[in-house]
Amino acid sequence: MAVPPDVGDEVDVLLRAGPFHAALRAAVERSGLTLERLRDRLDRRGIHVSLSTLSYWRLGRSRPERADSLRAVQAIETILGLPRHSLEALLGPPRPRGRWASKQQQTRDYGRMLEPAQSLAEIVQALVGPSDGDLRLWSQDDAATVDEHGVLRTIHTRQVLRAVAGHPDRYLAVYCADAGTPPDALGVEAVRDCRLGRVRRHPGAPVIAVELLFDQSLRAGQTHLLEYRFTIAENGARSHDYRRAFRYPVGTYVASVQFTEPRLPVRCYALAQPGVDATQVHGDELALTPGRVLHLTAKDVRPGVLGMGWDWS
Repeated sequence: MAVPPDVGDEVDVLLRAGPFHAALRAAVERSGLTLERLRDRLDRRGIHVSLSTLSYWRLGRSRPERADSLRAVQAIETILGLPRHSLEALLGPPRPRGRWASKQQQTRDYGRMLEPAQSLAEIVQALVGPSDGDLRLWSQDDAATVDEHGVLRTIHTRQVLRAVAGHPDRYLAVYCADAGTPPDALGVEAVRDCRLGRVRRHPGAPVIAVELLFDQSLRAGQTHLLEYRFTIAENGARSHDYRRAFRYPVGTYVASVQFTEPRLPVRCYALAQPGVDATQVHGDELALTPGRVLHLTAKDVRPGVLGMGWDWS
């Protein structure tokens, strides 16, 4: 089959921007395979997908959602010579079903725990799917850095996640920067054992959300360790605290902030908001170590907010 000279460029563009069905159609056309031959190659890998299903995916009349369908998408990426997760990342979370109404309420509640609340809720709700509640945090470690201008520049997170139901294959990570930070100053990196899926930035607020895709779906009871990093450009606003909001319980939480001389805080303290409707309170004063590191530890954390604040003068 003759392939038009501009098809390759079209595939590259669609793999970055989507939608899924258009990217799949263009990639199949570029390969020169018919749907029948693509189905046969999947069969040889032990993955059975009907010809009508492949046609529906290509036309956008349906999309892969179940675990076996997602395995088929991963195999199609290999067969068509596409980058790993390039098609899968265009799918997003499964379509709403069943308990979705209660999950929407959880999303709105999450938006009330951090500012800017409405902007946060808008971005999170665009990415949260019905499988969101199938994961729980076993442990989490946040390591943040603050530069010599007082701007929080990086947050490196290491998490152990545990599947409690379903077959989760992604995690939603969110960061809200300090007020006054330009929305385009926020970035995100997948560091270890995850890949970036969809990334959403609010157009008018410093809020970013990202899907972190796993290499395979998790079984109930299975754990997964991953690392990712949020970054803030030099034009970010001066920071006065670092807070983490938890939608679900977490077994162990450790947070640290490393400051850069000559700008060091004169006073540091714990912050807590034990629940969606609770008031944020200042806790005990915290010591800054000789290495210019502030840290906080907590065990059996309930939904709410934990963090650390500091005064510059």
